[in-house]
Amino acid sequence: MFYDLCVPWPKSVSTSSAVEYTRSTGPIPDLYRTVAMLQALGYTTIAYDYELSGKIGSNVTSPIQTDVFSASLPNVTFLSRTTILLEDAAQSQALPSLTSKFDILAVRPTTEKLLLAACTSLDIDLISLDLSQRLPFYLRHRTLGAAVARGIKFEICYSPSTRQGDNNVRRNLISNAAALFRATRGKGIIISSGAMSALECRGPYDVANLATLWGFTQEKGKAAVATDARAVVVHARMRRRSYKQVVEIIVDKDDEAHTMDEKKGGADEDPQKRTRQEAEDKKGELFPKKGSKRRRANDG
Repeated sequence: MFYDLCVPWPKSVSTSSAVEYTRSTGPIPDLYRTVAMLQALGYTTIAYDYELSGKIGSNVTSPIQTDVFSASLPNVTFLSRTTILLEDAAQSQALPSLTSKFDILAVRPTTEKLLLAACTSLDIDLISLDLSQRLPFYLRHRTLGAAVARGIKFEICYSPSTRQGDNNVRRNLISNAAALFRATRGKGIIISSGAMSALECRGPYDVANLATLWGFTQEKGKAAVATDARAVVVHARMRRRSYKQVVEIIVDKDDEAHTMDEKKGGADEDPQKRTRQEAEDKKGELFPKKGSKRRRANDG
């Protein structure tokens, strides 16, 4: 299974307009063509991304309707995601309130200090850097390695390289992606499209070939849209359903009944009979009976 965890949700589309969409004009038809193209290319899980910036209140609601295209594309699993443009440390206080509203939480830090906080302390699933622009900080192995050790992944969006635009964007993407690959030692990186139109989408094997420009091998490039991307979804599910890696263990009733019977049988045994048997066994070890193997060994 292949995953694309970044398809931007149009900001002009509200919850009501998403339900009453048409495929003739407007942003929803573009979104439908994009996800339909991804489905045709072999992707089975797609995440809609809604970007938040500035001051984030506790009353933020998700405009994403993950089931808006479910009838037309029944073989695709749709998820909701938010990416916070992290410009101030105070914005991280809104993360707990967003857990129940989005499936995946991602941040895009703008300073080295905020990047360090995201890697070491924030309860998130994904760090998505804008690699099409010149980064205002260096990517250090010690900082990024802390995030990888916590199960947090880094994201590369390839759509800037497929758009018709400034060559500096492609140049920045190649150099920054290669720097990210070196800083993480090739670990904990996923690749998403970030596509806003169907023309910007690429198949999983084309993405793996594109990743070789950034230092990836074919195997790592394929894993970045498959197993590593799946790890983000699993991490997000565990974050929502557990607290500090503590999960509930459900014991099978038959096994529990069998264990209780064993404990009960051991408790019903006469303690005096058990003590007498232990004394006889110890006596047999000290004074073996005549003709026994232990006696013959001692006589010899």
